[in-house]
Order: sequence, then C-alpha cells, then structure tokens
Amino acid sequence: MTHKTNLPQPLDHTTPSPQALIPEAERLVAVYLRTLTSPQTIKTYNTELTLFISFLEDKMGKGLGGLTAEDISLYREHLIGVYAAATAAKKLAVLRRFLIFTYMAGATNVNPESLRFFAKSPRVGQDPAYNVLTEDELSRMLNAARASNYRDYLILAVMAGCGLREVEVVGLRIGDFREAAADQVLLRVIGKGDKVRNVSISPDLWRLIQRYVLLTERSFTSHPDSRKPLFTSRVGKDKPLTTRSVQNIVKKYVRAAGITKAISPHSIRHTVGTNMALNEAPLLVIQQFLGHSDPKTTLRYIRRAEELATRAYQYNTLPM
Repeated sequence: MTHKTNLPQPLDHTTPSPQALIPEAERLVAVYLRTLTSPQTIKTYNTELTLFISFLEDKMGKGLGGLTAEDISLYREHLIGVYAAATAAKKLAVLRRFLIFTYMAGATNVNPESLRFFAKSPRVGQDPAYNVLTEDELSRMLNAARASNYRDYLILAVMAGCGLREVEVVGLRIGDFREAAADQVLLRVIGKGDKVRNVSISPDLWRLIQRYVLLTERSFTSHPDSRKPLFTSRVGKDKPLTTRSVQNIVKKYVRAAGITKAISPHSIRHTVGTNMALNEAPLLVIQQFLGHSDPKTTLRYIRRAEELATRAYQYNTLPM
C-alpha cells in the first residue's frame, strides 16, 4: 500500500456544485451530456465528470486544457484506491468516453486511445474518419492550398463550409447554386440514396465560388455550363474529379500543413459536425446540414431538437 501514499486524498463523493467547475470545462461537460439520451445516464455521467474535473482543479490545480496522461493515471490510481475494481472500471469507462470527445474537439491534448489502461476502445484512434481537425490545423491546410492551387483551396473550403461527403463534392454542378434571397444562397446536394438536400452557404464561401467560376471562364447563367461539374479534372476541362482525387488533395495538404495524425475527407465532415455541436447548434440543424437520414447518427455531435435555422452555416465557424 505504500505506493499510494503520495496520491491525492479521497474526494467527498457527493456531486460537487456546478459552480465548482471552471467555465470551459463546465461548457464541455454540458455539450457532451447533450449527446446522451437516457436521463439516468446523463445524471450518472454528470456526477462522474464533475468529480473528475473537481479532482483536477482541487488536487492538481489545473483545468482540462492542461490535462496530461500522468493526471489521468493518478486519477485512475485514486479510483482504484477508493472503489472496488468493477466500480472503478465503470467510472473510468465514463471518463474515457468524455476524453475521446474532448480530444476530438481539440479541447484536450491527450488521446485516451494511446493510454494502455484505456486499451479497449472504439474506432477513434484507428479510423481517420473519426479524427477531427483543430481550427489551427484546418487553417494551415487552407493556407497551404490557397498558396498552391485555387481549385484545391476551394474544394477544401466547400468541404469545411458545407460538411460534404467526398462523393457529394465530385457530384456538384455549376447549376446547383440558387439565390433564395438577397443574402442567402442554397446549394443543392445529392446525398446518400440520391436524397436531395439544400445546404445554406455563407456569403464568404459564395464569393469564393463565384470567383472560381469566373476564373474558369464559365457562367452561372449559361444553360450549358449549369450542367457541367463545378470541380473538374486537369485531364479534361469538363471531366469531373473522382473521389480518389479528393482523397489525394486532402492528403496533400495534410502533409503540407505538417499534420501527423491520420486525416481523411470524412474527417473534415466530422470536424464540421463537431464544430457545430460545440457552438450549440440544434440537433435538427446539424442533421439537415449534414444530410443524416437517421438522427441517431447526428447524436454523436449533439442531442437537442430545436427549430431549424434558416442559415445553418452560422453555427459552423471554421475558417475558409
């Protein structure tokens, strides 16, 4: 038992007051809890996560932003010293899921999948689609593309601005844009199962698209041009890109930006959903914006049904 003498003293295991949480940690917990469905699960997770954050603040003198692998290890040993093994394991499972969320959101720097005692894990550490980009990483990718090739830059900007799947990107046509109002442009997107949705795009993104069409000597008002692919291959002027080309473009600028984690085109889409959730977009807004047919898919980002927003892009604050 001597190896535990330097550990922090056991906490009072009644639920601490929410006021004890630092604002950013409290906000992250609140956002994460909205991804859960069961009232009992929400209550349990709130209790466990509040205890963990209080442990960090009271015993370690830090918040989530300064979290290290050693902090998590100390908290694990603390739980093992207080609870039966099975109970400690359940508490660690709650913590692991939350830390996956905060790591994916870029709020913490420790990937729980890399810690040996969190070995049993979902796909986050294995499937690049489940990695997300921080705003700084995405900015570096966009800046690298902007300096290299305007078409590539706009492809990344459209993916980041609209959360499109790679197959949706290559399927875009010049005639898919429609000005619904003086300051509102809708993009017609053909998604999975040939389901059509209208995605609102920001004024800034619309200006980038207009410039690209002008540079490629095409027109939104020309009927022949309206049926042409928005993004064309270098092989032929009117030949659309392939999904493989989009994958290669993403890989190219991931490398150029000095990003070492695995990133795929779907990672950008996942980044958009996570960003919208962190900005407290309603569930139905994210579902419609990303084209999820099943709301359960959207629940990975947020669980909160509110009225649909007319300009969903306002919840997506990623750079372009």
